[in-house]
Amino acid sequence: MAQDLSVSTEKFEQLVSQFNYDRSEPLNVKTAGEERRDGVSIQDVSYTSSGNERVQAYWVVPIGKGPFPGVIFVHPAPGDRTTFLEEAAQFGKQGLASLVVEAPWAQGEIFGPKLAEPEAAREAFTRVVKDLRRAVEFLDAHPEIDASRLAYIGHSFGALVGGVLAGVEKRVQAFVLMAGTGSFVDVVALNMPNLEGPVLEHYAQVIAPIDPVYYLARAAPAALFFQFGRQDDFTRDQFERVAEAASEPKLVKWYDTDHYFQNAEAQRDRLDWLQTQLRS
Repeated sequence: MAQDLSVSTEKFEQLVSQFNYDRSEPLNVKTAGEERRDGVSIQDVSYTSSGNERVQAYWVVPIGKGPFPGVIFVHPAPGDRTTFLEEAAQFGKQGLASLVVEAPWAQGEIFGPKLAEPEAAREAFTRVVKDLRRAVEFLDAHPEIDASRLAYIGHSFGALVGGVLAGVEKRVQAFVLMAGTGSFVDVVALNMPNLEGPVLEHYAQVIAPIDPVYYLARAAPAALFFQFGRQDDFTRDQFERVAEAASEPKLVKWYDTDHYFQNAEAQRDRLDWLQTQLRS
């Protein structure tokens, strides 16, 4: 299913408008608790979503005087906000603050059925991108954060919605995208093999307006770092296609790992790259 990326500026602005939200709506941030360890504060927080629900997250911030760079983490499926918590704590020791967001696919029994219906899936992923834009508002509202040094790390579904965010949200300067392809239908085709033929073609047409590949093509001036695994269930061609379509500046690196990315080298590379990108 090759995609034509020759989208006019007017058409692209129409695509971006899907992710508009009311920036005047208060975040209503709530804190449920705090743990302090190794010079880092880990707070259990939530904020109001674009759909007037609550987004759960961990706010992981160095104890001390900022301003600090800010990073948004979004986990894969299966996974939840604990998936990246230890990495965020390590980032905190290095002087980076992190908002570790819990995405709706953490509730697999609720989110999973939505994937079978393209209209429901498109609506759900569109809302996630809006909620991540509100996560940027969360960072921007904290005086200890340097709003000119913001980044994003996403894995699998987190990488796909991060790819969309890269083209929509120009307040973020750097994106690390792990094991993400250029289209949501890639994920559906892999996990729901019963969807084929005309049904799969219909799904692809419905979901196409939010496919990350269109937005990554216009991510500049943000810097992109693609991390791919050689043993992933997605094909090398799928990964190379999205990386090739993405705007510059970009870095692509391959690792001896599968889709779950349990790889210490990749984690070190993320931190090193972000420290370079967010250097004041």
